[in-house]
Amino acid sequence: MLAEFLAGRGEWAQVMPGARTCLFSLREGPVSLPLRLESLHFEALFCLAGTVALTRRDGSVLRLGPRQVLLLTDLSGVAGASADGPLEGVLVAVDAQNARESLKTICGLLGNLSLDTGRVRRWMASRGGCAVEGPTHWSRAAFADLDRLPPGERARWCVWKSVELLYLLSAPEGQPADTAPALDWEVARALAETRRYMEEHLDEPLTIPALSRRACLSATTFKEGFRRLYRLPVHAWLRQRRMERAAELLRGSSLSVLGVAQSVGYGSASQFTAAFRRQYGVTPAQYRKNV
Repeated sequence: MLAEFLAGRGEWAQVMPGARTCLFSLREGPVSLPLRLESLHFEALFCLAGTVALTRRDGSVLRLGPRQVLLLTDLSGVAGASADGPLEGVLVAVDAQNARESLKTICGLLGNLSLDTGRVRRWMASRGGCAVEGPTHWSRAAFADLDRLPPGERARWCVWKSVELLYLLSAPEGQPADTAPALDWEVARALAETRRYMEEHLDEPLTIPALSRRACLSATTFKEGFRRLYRLPVHAWLRQRRMERAAELLRGSSLSVLGVAQSVGYGSASQFTAAFRRQYGVTPAQYRKNV
């Protein structure tokens, strides 16, 4: 998908057999992305600026923002995809069959490290072939060091971090969903509807008791089901989505920092600035200036 879109754009490099990278910075506005990803290929986008939105066939939307990583292995469940510029980042495009020997070599250098790629495939399949990583301890560290590297080294770094992420996702303790029973369809539907409500009311106080009542679920079922379905606790998802919306407003509106803060549910500019800086590493004013 992204590899096809970025063909002829950015700086492409073959980092190792089976793994190509593209360092890019695009100024164009909202664009549609081609829904094409060859079999046994996957992509990892390390996003530095801009947003990418994938609309699933069930109507839910997966969003990628700055300092997050988008993982793609299968687009069959995606109905549409778009990018909102300026979009900047590093794309790692992998041909799994041709990268197999390279991966074996890396694992050998690390003391014959074992990677359960089958577990990773099942994990990605449970998320419809599309997932967003971050903000987590791993993603914060990955982007913090990426910022410090010269442009010529960023491609290698992102390939290395992709292998590291593959290892983390293949670790048994990182995959509770493999052994957990599937969510009841009615529960999943109620959670999806409530998540859409949360998207549309980010400027309002959203509490677990109120949200669980809206979903007609117990607070425990709501919290556990939400974490399993969206891979984040409710409050963590809300913080992340509010920061993503704030970044969109800082890029595309003339609202003051306080105005942006109030639009995403913060009563004071200082609280909002602290939360924004934790996610993006800069203040809202610095972010707007950089864009």
